[in-house]
Amino acid sequence: LPPPPSAGRILSTARRRHFSAPMTFQQPPAVRSQSSHGTEQRKSKGLTPRLFSRSKSSSRSAGAAPMRIEFRVVFRNGGVACDPFATYSDSALHAALMSALPEGMTGNLMPSTDSKGQPAVLVRAQASDINTMYELRSQVVSGDFMSALTRHLRSHVKSERRSQRLEISKRADAGQSTTGMPEPPAKDADLDSMEAGANEMTIMEEETVWEKIRLLLPWQNDEDKADAEMKSTKRELQQARQALKERRQQVAELEARCNELTERLATMSKEDCPASDAIESIPPPAAPAEEKYAEPEPVAEAPAAAVNNNPTAANYVALEELTPEQWQKIKDLKAAYLAAGGELDEYGDIFILRFLVDKDWKYEKALKKAKSTAAWRAKSGVNGFRKQIASGLVYNEIPNIKELFTTVAVSNAHSRTKAGDLMTFIDYGSLDVNKFFKLLDNSQYFDINNFILEYVSYHSDKLTQETGALVRQFMVIDAGGIGLAHVSLRMFIRFKPIMPLADLYYPELLGGARVLNAAWALHQGWKLVKPLLSKQIQDMVGILDCKHTPGALLKVADPEAVPDFYGGTCTTIPRPAVDWYPKAGMEGVDAAAICPGKKLGAYMRRTLAPDGAPLSSGTK
Repeated sequence: LPPPPSAGRILSTARRRHFSAPMTFQQPPAVRSQSSHGTEQRKSKGLTPRLFSRSKSSSRSAGAAPMRIEFRVVFRNGGVACDPFATYSDSALHAALMSALPEGMTGNLMPSTDSKGQPAVLVRAQASDINTMYELRSQVVSGDFMSALTRHLRSHVKSERRSQRLEISKRADAGQSTTGMPEPPAKDADLDSMEAGANEMTIMEEETVWEKIRLLLPWQNDEDKADAEMKSTKRELQQARQALKERRQQVAELEARCNELTERLATMSKEDCPASDAIESIPPPAAPAEEKYAEPEPVAEAPAAAVNNNPTAANYVALEELTPEQWQKIKDLKAAYLAAGGELDEYGDIFILRFLVDKDWKYEKALKKAKSTAAWRAKSGVNGFRKQIASGLVYNEIPNIKELFTTVAVSNAHSRTKAGDLMTFIDYGSLDVNKFFKLLDNSQYFDINNFILEYVSYHSDKLTQETGALVRQFMVIDAGGIGLAHVSLRMFIRFKPIMPLADLYYPELLGGARVLNAAWALHQGWKLVKPLLSKQIQDMVGILDCKHTPGALLKVADPEAVPDFYGGTCTTIPRPAVDWYPKAGMEGVDAAAICPGKKLGAYMRRTLAPDGAPLSSGTK
């Protein structure tokens, strides 16, 4: 049955704006009966039945059954779907419905649910006038009916609540009981946030459905937009994750390529110390100015400030020269560190001093680093390591340290520099890589490294307290004899989590470092390690080739503190270091395997295992 011209215009506009499903029409029974004979004739002749049509001027036959319209209304209060029958009275709901319906229509409502399972109100209305029916239809589609319904519902509910309040007040004044009377809310704020929307509208005559419309609730546009944004964000996240996965694969391939090239360069140089002409025979790539050791003669071309040999370093700190303001900062940072869960011992002031010196006495930056250090120390368990050391644990009692001493020649806190720093020697070329991985797994070596850091840190703090000047560690790494195995990927994987620890959580513990007897290939490996360190630590490292190694340590330490094979006069390990290290005669110490290597290892065995069996000739 076609609508009048005015209703048709409303319908076409509403269809574009609100419909999410197409309308379906069926012919009324009276009209269908009139055309059934012609339809049967056309079917019997094999012709397609004509579609139902009717002129716009035709009207419904007299005495026809009234038309009905059904639709569901969803109420929201504060943005959440609610059941109005549980909140408002039936009389208020029915009164609001009758006030909102067009004149000449009757109807009722009952509890229901919509297709999404939300509480809803099923509205059923009927009218005998087709124009009245289309008037309601257009109001529901445009949303005017819901606005009128909520407006009248607010009015009726407020009127009921006023009556209830007055009745309760009258009874209370008369001394009568108010038990059992509903207590209305003190304010009507809940009514102000009420909104309603219609969906699932059906128009029918008797049991014949003329039209079905699925309408969008007013707030569904915003919800659909939010859903679309969420889907778009999820899609972008998935694309970003895929890109990250591809980028990580590219980085892994580049790291493998760098290791391959580094190993190839290592094979192009001699295992020990390459001669100058051998280095010069390998054309180095063009390097920026800061890569001062990439050329065959780095010292001659490097600026004078590249390697600081001044025994009184620029960051020299004397306790007696600290100002009252600096001591107050130490006190404040100490309190903040403890409040963040940190633990301190008798040398706590020195421990905290390092954070402030590291950040040039900028309190906020030092506080940030101190808090992160407190959290890491509590999580990693190194607080317990320091307590054991303070209670008398000796270096040779560190778990698995004896196994480490059979894989590499290392001498922690061997002697002192002219500036008073503890000097540590490591002969990296003496490392037996296969034995290193056989005796120790990554977790065990990680704990050994943390224990050594704590040992050096504790004794540096103790010496600082005793001498009155900040004591750090000076590292000497001998790179002579490095082979393919020393620059392999598995070595990089083992050292990668350890390299940044001193920089991140042990401020001002490293005072300087020298890499001696470095082949040109080592500079390529240094490029892999540099990104793991801060600029401050990078500037402390000096890399010297074999030509410039002899006598280099005598610029930072006295001859009696430097082993004889580096140009000093020291022939045995000095005290107290000699009392700390594992030595022959101790339980679990293999005198024949301790301290491998022909340089630092041979020097250490003279003291630690003088009667031990000589090492195999294959050990460097």
